[in-house]
Amino acid sequence: MKFVLSLKAFVFLLCIPQILFSQSEEKVDVYTKYKPVLSDARRVETQPDIQHPEPKTLNLKYSFTDFRYNVSPNFTPITAQNYKAKPTIPENSNFLKVGFGNYTTPLLLLNLHNKYNKNYSYGLNAFHLSSEGKNQNSFINDEILLYGARSLNGNNIGGKAGFNRYGYNYYGYNHEKYNFKTDSINQVLIDIFANVHFDNSNSAKKVKTAFDIDFYSFSAKKISELNYRISNTTGFKVANGDFLIKTAYEGFTTDIDSINKFVRNYVDINPSYKFKYKEVYITAGAFLSLIFDSTESSPVLYPQFNLDYFLVPEKTKAYVGLNGFMNKSSIKYQYIQNPYLKEFFEIKNSYSPYIIYGGIKGKLSSTFDYCLEISQQAIMNMPLYMSDTFPLNKFVIKYDDVGLFKFKTGMSYKKFEKIKIQSDFTYFKYNTNEAYAFQMPDFEWNTSFSTLIKSKFTLGANIFVIGKRYGKAIGAWQSTELSPIADININASYMHNKKLGFFINLNNLTNKDYQLWYNYPVYKINGIAGVTFVF
Repeated sequence: MKFVLSLKAFVFLLCIPQILFSQSEEKVDVYTKYKPVLSDARRVETQPDIQHPEPKTLNLKYSFTDFRYNVSPNFTPITAQNYKAKPTIPENSNFLKVGFGNYTTPLLLLNLHNKYNKNYSYGLNAFHLSSEGKNQNSFINDEILLYGARSLNGNNIGGKAGFNRYGYNYYGYNHEKYNFKTDSINQVLIDIFANVHFDNSNSAKKVKTAFDIDFYSFSAKKISELNYRISNTTGFKVANGDFLIKTAYEGFTTDIDSINKFVRNYVDINPSYKFKYKEVYITAGAFLSLIFDSTESSPVLYPQFNLDYFLVPEKTKAYVGLNGFMNKSSIKYQYIQNPYLKEFFEIKNSYSPYIIYGGIKGKLSSTFDYCLEISQQAIMNMPLYMSDTFPLNKFVIKYDDVGLFKFKTGMSYKKFEKIKIQSDFTYFKYNTNEAYAFQMPDFEWNTSFSTLIKSKFTLGANIFVIGKRYGKAIGAWQSTELSPIADININASYMHNKKLGFFINLNNLTNKDYQLWYNYPVYKINGIAGVTFVF
């Protein structure tokens, strides 16, 4: 279905009120009939960890409740088995954190801001981490973020701008057989981004609104991409319920090479209405996106429905829902998912025409929470990652239509600020046209623990257990089973006085060079120790 949108129509639409075992390799017969089913398949991620630092600024997030229950429709990268766990930023303090670790790994983290003020906030974050690694498994991360915010008469305005650089190598080749020079295997990702935000969430106005302008410029070694997004969210009371509408215009321009350019534009409209009927809370809405690009010009329309019922008032809630989702793919998104991709690949959006879910959330006490959830969804154009046939073993994307079943259970315990424990287990079952959902785990079990001792000594641990995955090269007759992973990480810090502290992070205590990505083993035991200066 074709759409022709005039400038006036576009302006009208835009302005509508708006996620322990040793590593072994086992050959698997590719002809085995395997029909897995799919859920919120999370994927493991290695360097670079493409995330922006989070400053402690004024709370400028739009405060209206997003009444749709948030079921992650795609893969949530988890940061395990690497150096990337950045230390917590102390509130109301400027500080400099300096450290050094094995594999020749320097760390620098600088946080500057105006300290606490209820009306405004501004500051700068700078981060550097690099490592020489081994077998060409080296990397460098540089991140700079400037931000500012101002609150006046119930209105909030703020902005941020940043620059990130991530450098690494394609090191997943046979090092005994080949000897590549660094220039032929290195990759550099550059991400420049900015945001301007306004909302009146603290004002006395009955109609609450928020407005954002976002931009980024992303480039890899041979390709580049521009993105811009203008969005609005508006909410107000209607009868005995709450009406919320989100609208956005988003554009992507991707330069594949000096000749080929890929342009895509989207107009998104997402209304929802929440109301209460007796003891049941109901949210009904829809997601509509009009797509305009060089390959397709068609609408996407998905229903969104959620029902909450409190089995025990304020303590136990049962919920069910039906949702739909579209993931706008991009060069940046794909490199975040898999940093070892081949330079040129096809960009396809992923669609989930339906996500059916249900579960229970509750509190057993003021310190103990739990959840239990199941979901089933379809994903069209789900990216699977397979190795190419060249010696460097870069990854290519194989799009597939996949069914995903997920079972998830979790708990958290928090006693004041002294003890925090959180653990969640997720089981995935995939139904694919391929032999396996390549690189996707069949389960994940993540546990974190932290404790504060006499306000000076902090001790923490993170444990990641990731189920078996399958890797395969394009055209190969057999797949390779990658055994489950158990990664144990601990951290400790000690504040000697108000100005001086010490820290140490130790990762991968099982000392296994397992493969997060097929042919790409991670560091064995690694760590960083250093000093924190507060001023």
